[in-house]
Amino acid sequence: MINRLKNHGLFTLLLVIVMAIAIRIPALWVIPKEAVISKPGILSALVSWINQWPIFSVVISLLMVVSLAFMINEMVRSHAIMRPVGYLPAYFFILLQSIYLENMLVTEYHFGNFFVFLALILLLRLRDGYSTVLLFYSALAFGMAILIVPDHLLILLFILSCVLVFKTIVIRDVLAIVFGLVLPYYVLRSLIFINGWDVAAVSNITTTPLNIHGLGNGLMGLLTKYSVYVSFLVVAIFGLMKVSGNYFSDNVEVRRSKLVIILFFVYSLLLLAIHWRELKSFHLLTAFPAAILIAYFFTGEKRYWWKELMGWGLLLALITTLYFV
Repeated sequence: MINRLKNHGLFTLLLVIVMAIAIRIPALWVIPKEAVISKPGILSALVSWINQWPIFSVVISLLMVVSLAFMINEMVRSHAIMRPVGYLPAYFFILLQSIYLENMLVTEYHFGNFFVFLALILLLRLRDGYSTVLLFYSALAFGMAILIVPDHLLILLFILSCVLVFKTIVIRDVLAIVFGLVLPYYVLRSLIFINGWDVAAVSNITTTPLNIHGLGNGLMGLLTKYSVYVSFLVVAIFGLMKVSGNYFSDNVEVRRSKLVIILFFVYSLLLLAIHWRELKSFHLLTAFPAAILIAYFFTGEKRYWWKELMGWGLLLALITTLYFV
């Protein structure tokens, strides 16, 4: 399976699509019984409306996940982050997005993550030539993500760190970032005021509160209730170690791209740690860098049998926890 996914051909592309359908469509017969966490963002009403028709919701989420998977795969290829690429990043992204049954339905995180990934693509283009305009567009996409999932407010720290990867920060960069993050909210509030719209979600955008006192018990729960996700995360950490070990063997442009991916992985884990009670939703954000790191772990010219076995083990563990436990 792993060696087949290293190929970049039509058959491999179709194989990934068939795998995505085979993993996610059976959720129609096992519709999630747990409530999907709804964020107080601008799309909360839309998501609730879509989820009234589970079949419609599952199909939409499938299309969104597959589209994002191939978008990420092409980004990895265009920036030469790994060789061979094949469709490994897309495959593991689909697996990570499908760990929990709740996420087979559409959530705010699917829409919010689209803008996050779009912003990252724009941010990575800075390696081809720094542009304040490009930085502004990236911050603008992040600003849209904040409207949908308010907990992305910490994204400012990540953007500033990424700018430091490419150049020294000047006041013009800070202004472009802040203006891009604020502009979507300002425009939306202006439209609400002019048209007299009643959008309660925008008037009360809040982030998820953190319960510090329950953190100890929560970490123990992660090791038992979320063992499949922890398994993927461990492989991602091994991939991170492999990326770090080969870091200086690449040229400057590729090193910068890898460093942005690593920084986003750290940011997504920080966000996950703050909102650990919502791991089943926030892990969708970690899926982007984790899929790349896991795919990097499985790359290489040698055909190690234990890597094939590990790949099949992750897939079987995922399917078993989804539909047989």
